[in-house]
Amino acid sequence: MMSSASRAPSDTSRPWWSGAGRGCRPSRWGAGLGLVLAAGAVGLVAAMLPGAVAAQGASGAAPTLMPHEAVYELRLISRAPGTPVVSANGSMRYRIADTCDGWAMESRTKLDLFYNRGDPIETDWSFISWESKDGTKYRFRIRSERNGSVDEIIDGRAAREPDGGGVATFTQPEEKRMTLDPAVMLPAEHTFAVLKAARAGDRLFTAQMFDGSEPAGPMQATAVVTEEVPAGEATELPDHPLLAGPSWRMVISFFAPEGDTSLPEYEVRLRYHENGVAEEVIQDFGTMALRASLRSLTKLDDDGC
Repeated sequence: MMSSASRAPSDTSRPWWSGAGRGCRPSRWGAGLGLVLAAGAVGLVAAMLPGAVAAQGASGAAPTLMPHEAVYELRLISRAPGTPVVSANGSMRYRIADTCDGWAMESRTKLDLFYNRGDPIETDWSFISWESKDGTKYRFRIRSERNGSVDEIIDGRAAREPDGGGVATFTQPEEKRMTLDPAVMLPAEHTFAVLKAARAGDRLFTAQMFDGSEPAGPMQATAVVTEEVPAGEATELPDHPLLAGPSWRMVISFFAPEGDTSLPEYEVRLRYHENGVAEEVIQDFGTMALRASLRSLTKLDDDGC
């Protein structure tokens, strides 16, 4: 765990981002929301349509995703004593599209960080992925920039074997290959499972999830449903048809691979609608928390898929 002691961004003895959260790299700041919506965790909104849910109950068929684009406004809402970040604001744009054989997902987060000493830092985080509908193939690329310079790139893919296990390979930041246990879920699969558990009235769901954002391996993702919200309740975009259905408030905690602490790397508190759209989002990194307010939401055509 990185210390939350105050320091100036110009302190070169530690990473420039180390005072902003529980040791989270810049990729995690976008990941908090971008991977939950993309997620993963925390980047891939999986939408369980009412019709798909009914079909699943009758035939066991897998739910589908709703193609859409959402824009969120980001701002700092709390900080722990001694945290060097005194203000933060930005935006995140999330998009999911149906490619007929899979789901193409893209998230881009721009966040400006202001410190108690030194110059502000502009961060730009993007996450692009494609996941096959049969859950056997997954590709991902994550790019993080600081003040216009590339800070981190993560690139790779994963493939599922017939026995349920799998293999993930990274080409950046370095070439690496790892085995995935059969119990490890891919992002869309994990979100399906969380929403299915919420519909069934379950309050707790935990599983290992691989989204590619952590080269050390899959993260443990634990979702706790705190409240079921009936259809028609107030939303961040009043009268929007995509927010008209029932929803659930929940907390999703992400734990580092082989972590030596009981504290999560970060948590995302949000309200998930039945169709997978998220609002009322708060990303908590331990020493600072960001609110992501839904500002626009557009349903996308599925191109006949």
